[in-house]
Amino acid sequence: MLDLNQLAIFIRVVDEGSFTAAGKSLQVPKSRISRMVADLESSLGVRLLQRSTRQVSLTQVGADYYNNCKHLVAEIMNVHSEISDRQDRPHGVLRIAMPMVVGSGVFGRFVAQFQKIYPDVRIEVCHTDRNVNLIEEKFDLGMFVGDLPESSLVARVIAETDLMLCASPEFIELKGMPSSLDELQKMDFVKIGEGMQAETFEMIHLSGEVSMVKLEPSIVTNHIAAAMNSIIQGAGVGVVPVFMASEYLLTGRMIPIMHDWSFRPRPLSVVYPSRQYLSLKVRCFIDFLVAEIEELKVSLDELPKNEKLLATYKKLIEH
Repeated sequence: MLDLNQLAIFIRVVDEGSFTAAGKSLQVPKSRISRMVADLESSLGVRLLQRSTRQVSLTQVGADYYNNCKHLVAEIMNVHSEISDRQDRPHGVLRIAMPMVVGSGVFGRFVAQFQKIYPDVRIEVCHTDRNVNLIEEKFDLGMFVGDLPESSLVARVIAETDLMLCASPEFIELKGMPSSLDELQKMDFVKIGEGMQAETFEMIHLSGEVSMVKLEPSIVTNHIAAAMNSIIQGAGVGVVPVFMASEYLLTGRMIPIMHDWSFRPRPLSVVYPSRQYLSLKVRCFIDFLVAEIEELKVSLDELPKNEKLLATYKKLIEH
């Protein structure tokens, strides 16, 4: 089997004119240089170099071999260097698989911002709730909500996804802010999913009390963007992931309700096939996501409480 290291050493010896000079240029002991050339000759079954005390010279076979192989080795080394050098900057196509619940809303902005920062990266996002085989379908990474199943994939939890009860300011202005779970259960509800059956949620009070709330839907859709649009148009309350609602929360088109109650958070993870030789585009995207999510959390934490949001809304509609 051809050993490219032996071939590269042979070429360097010819270029430098001796084993000693080649060893110095490569910072490799002369004895190792000599042995590698001898091993190459042994594998070929021919003598490539004539040795003397001070220098080496090519045999006819060695000259033919050198002339035919030198440019090929140079091309291989150039390609190797180019690929290594390109790891200094993200490049190429980044293929991402995302659940529908994650891919909608703010993540579209994240992807657009990342591409502006790294213009040599082209991004393909597949929004799907089916089980995706990252390796077979050649995805660079995927997003996963909830506890991860047993898998050979590498996973990194980048955030916890919180569900939030939301409504539009117009809806609350018309129907009033619910002050109890009983009042909440009587309100119109926009359900994200399928089927007109009621949806039951476990909710946790700031005091630690745990209660179950049953919401009867007035609108049901399995299209998340459509559900979000129905909520901001005043069709009813909704239970949505904070990441999805964040754009509307920050612009005031949606407000959180029942602030004293919350849902159990679920981990949001990025998964990828292997930790070894992870490409720079994937590493950069993961680091970028973590930073953006932390910044988003800070912005959401700084939002005023319900009463202040409604007061701001009233001022806006009065003008």
